[in-house]
Amino acid sequence: MAKPSPLDTLADLAQNDTDAAARELGRLQGLRTQAEQQLNQLTQYRHEYRARMQAVAAEGMTSSRWQDFSRFLDSLDQAIRQQTAALAKAEADLLAGRNRWQHQKRRLNSFDTLIARAEAREEQVAARREQRANDEYAARLARTAATRLG
Repeated sequence: MAKPSPLDTLADLAQNDTDAAARELGRLQGLRTQAEQQLNQLTQYRHEYRARMQAVAAEGMTSSRWQDFSRFLDSLDQAIRQQTAALAKAEADLLAGRNRWQHQKRRLNSFDTLIARAEAREEQVAARREQRANDEYAARLARTAATRLG
């Protein structure tokens, strides 16, 4: 078995880095999806709570009850703002993770290209060596035949 070349070692390391970046990208995608779902849930809950508040207000409510509803809506709005910021951060992290993965993938592809070129050069050298050996063998046969005839 042939000894692995330094390029093979570097390609293996690049493959490990690419795999790690892909796993991290998957994790970041999951976090982004989770943040989006939480924001959607908060927004939906706020919408439902506001509708309930309007229904109760239509029947009449005390000012203290109105303040309670308003305070809770304010706290929901604050939670929605925080979750919107969390979603924006998750999207930025996902974009950075995607860029890291793409960089690692390009690096791996570069090593693969270099390895393919090195293998092609080795095959050319081997083919020339074989051709030279065949040419020398044919020349020897010709010389041997000429000396027998001559």
